Formats: sequence, structure tokens, C-alpha cells
Amino acid sequence: MRALYRAAEARAARLRFIIEVRNLLDAQTFETAAPEVLSRLADFAGASQARLVFPSLQGEAPVQLTVGQSRSPENDSIRFASDDGSDLLLTLIGSSSGRAVDADDRQTLEVVAGQLADACHLERQAAEKQALLSDLQRQRSELAALVAQLIQAQEQERQRVAHDLHDGSAQLAAGLSYRLQDLAARIGEVHALKPEIDQLAALARQSVADLRAAIADLRPPELDDLGVAAALRTRLDAIDGMAVIADLDARADRWPASTGIIFYRVAQEAIGNVIKHAEASRLIVRLFQDGEGQAHLEVIDNGKGIGELRKTNIRGARLGIVGMRERLALLGGRIEIGTGSSGGTYVRAVAPLQQETLPG
Repeated sequence: MRALYRAAEARAARLRFIIEVRNLLDAQTFETAAPEVLSRLADFAGASQARLVFPSLQGEAPVQLTVGQSRSPENDSIRFASDDGSDLLLTLIGSSSGRAVDADDRQTLEVVAGQLADACHLERQAAEKQALLSDLQRQRSELAALVAQLIQAQEQERQRVAHDLHDGSAQLAAGLSYRLQDLAARIGEVHALKPEIDQLAALARQSVADLRAAIADLRPPELDDLGVAAALRTRLDAIDGMAVIADLDARADRWPASTGIIFYRVAQEAIGNVIKHAEASRLIVRLFQDGEGQAHLEVIDNGKGIGELRKTNIRGARLGIVGMRERLALLGGRIEIGTGSSGGTYVRAVAPLQQETLPG
């Protein structure tokens, strides 16, 4: 009876030992818990020394932990090697108490060695996952910086073209307009060429107006000074001939520069298509951000619909749609274009609001 009681106590002690080691490994990192587990293993086995060798989580040389001092030859030892790919090796050397390790004790040691191997393997997986996530975040940051540089280069080129037009063609057209008006005034109303000169003067004035509009579209000053919402409001205020409903979130003016520029360009293209091709009487433009860090743009009209535009095979509209998709792709965004339930066309664009960090 006493033997049975001692055997039951021994089994309970082994179970407590296994549970305590498991709790210790769960509560701490592997490298922190391993020395304590080694010490308990040596005490449990009555070994003079416990040695654990496991691969470094940083991919360097294997790490070796040793508890106690060996007073026995290496061949007086118990070794446990992991078979799960974690390359963990546990060695218990000698016996400080002179007692043999029975089968139940060895099974307990195997269970604890397996727990050590599992903990090592899990922590290495976690470290590898974190390294991959860090690398992914770094790549995303680099991509955002490259996108910002690309957009900045495009906008700088637009600004250069706008300046060239302003200082070159626009000045020449304005000068031509003034000269024709002066000529028309000097020749008098009865001159035979007066009607033709008036027509030429009107064409020159229209050319000046078109050039100024093109210059403003190339690089609207409001986009630099106030932000995308203010620039869009200025653009919409200039539209005549249709009802315009604008719902523009002022927070958009604080979006990253690359996001604001691309959303302005997409809106500019969509609004231009409505004015040129849709024959609409109402235009709705919404610009906002949601609670998940996404930027949104909606351009909706009550015109003849995208289906009719496709039937007419308007090349400029098709190229504009391709351009919108390409711009949003730079931000990792997407665009949806379709026909509304009651007719007309809708354009919906969405992209993540990523902060850009340009390299120094």
C-alpha cells in the first residue's frame, strides 16, 4: 500500500513538473525561460549539469545554455534531440544523487524536452513572422516614398509646362488679341475687312481663355496653397450650365500630398468627361475619408451614361479612364465606373491614406 502511495505521489510530482514548465514557457520568452527550465530539469533528474543548445533566433551561431558543473564523463549522460526541425539538443550529464533515472522519469524528461522544442520552434516562427512584417512595412514605406517622388516629378513637369505656356503661347495669343482689337478700332466700322478682323479677334480672345484654363488645370494654385478639397471646390464653382452638388470633407486638405494630387487629377478627369460627353444637368461630387483610413471620391451625373459613351467610341474618354486607373494604382487604390440605377454615370475611387516619407 505504501508503495502504491509513493508511486501515486511520484506521478503527481511528474505531472506538476510538466505543468510548471509549460506555464513558465508560456509566461516568458523562450530565451528568458530556458535557464530556469534547465535548472529544474537538472534538479528533477538529479543531474550535475544540464546543457541546452538551440539555434539563435537572429540566425547567428547556435546558443548554448549550461546549468551546473559536470562531475561525470560525457558518456554518463542523457540526450534529447528534437525531431521537429527546431534543431534543439538537451543533454543531462551525470547524476549528483547517484540514483538512476527510471522509465517514468525518462518519459517525463522527454515530455519537457518536447515542450522546450515546441517553445523554441514557436518563438522562432514568431521572430520570422515579425521579420517578414517589418520587411513588408519597410517595402511599403519605400513604395510610398517612390510614389510620392514620381507624383512630385509629374507635378513639377506640369508646373514647368504651365509656366512655359504662360510665358510663351499665352502671351503671344494675348498680344495677338490686343493687336487685332486695335486694328479693328483703327480701320473703322465701314472697312470691308472689319467683320473678318472681329472674328479673328474673337478667336484670339477664346484662345487666350482656353490657354489660361489649361494652365490652371495643369497646376491649380489652390492645390498647393489650400489642398485638394479647396481646389476641387474652386473647379466646381467655375462650372456653368448644370446644377452642381459638392460634399467635400475639409479633412481631405490634410491628406498626404501624393494622395491629394492623385484624387484631384482623377476628379478633374471625371468632371471633364461629364462636361464634355455626358450631356448632364446635375453633377454630384463627394470627397471624404472613412474610419478605416481610406480616402474616397465619388463623381455622379444624370447624363446619358457610360454605356452610351462606349457605343460612341470616344477615344479621349477611354484614355482618361485608363489614366484614372493608373493613377490610383500608384496608391494601391481602385476605381469603379458604371451606370446608375436611374441612368447617368458614377465614378467611385478609393485608396489607402498612407503617410509618405521621402528619403533624405
